[in-house]
Amino acid sequence: MQLRLFIAKRDVPQVSKNVKSDQLTVISYILVQTEKTKFDNRKETLYPSERWARARIFGEEVSKKLRNHLVAQLNEAGCEAVAPQLSPYWERKKSERYVFASNWSERHAAYASGLGTFGLCDGLITPKGKAIRAGSVIANIQIPFTARPYHDHHEYCLFFTTGKCKKCVERCPADAISESGHDKIKCSAYLNPGTHDYVKLHYHFDGYGCGLCQTGVPCESKIPTVNDIQ
Repeated sequence: MQLRLFIAKRDVPQVSKNVKSDQLTVISYILVQTEKTKFDNRKETLYPSERWARARIFGEEVSKKLRNHLVAQLNEAGCEAVAPQLSPYWERKKSERYVFASNWSERHAAYASGLGTFGLCDGLITPKGKAIRAGSVIANIQIPFTARPYHDHHEYCLFFTTGKCKKCVERCPADAISESGHDKIKCSAYLNPGTHDYVKLHYHFDGYGCGLCQTGVPCESKIPTVNDIQ
């Protein structure tokens, strides 16, 4: 397979070149929510806590800076790199099968990189839990890859492995999670205008968020076991 790698170097016009997929490495990382943020959001039942809403907006800004920093450091070391989600070629798409999609997903990159598997609510369950944010860059470099310690994309979710749990279903204020999975339309409508209006009125900044399905659940801070639902 050949890919078109677009390189954004500081103070240099964007250039592109043809590269083969086996020349590239995806560098994926996980940022874990703080214990205070998780504690505050765990207590909520309808709207996000202020810490969570701020982490959703300003935490993502930190993640963007981290991605750009990684790209800059790799460039300075003579390695071409790009942060796909920050590239002008990244875009959201409508999908007949998945409703909303995009041409690069940080969570899916993390799954492919061995960092976690998906839960019933579509959140990524990692060894540090599901209350996380993810980011990635692609580099024109060959380094040893991290082996995936799982064999199925739902392996860490108790619902898919035992048929039990469904705590994320109970936590969802939008009724957007069921045994059938995650209703993206209901979820999106609840986030905006729902939580957006709430955050602006009560926390006095332009943001949104929810994260109730990521907190107050067995997979909040770890890979859950059956003992967590007994």
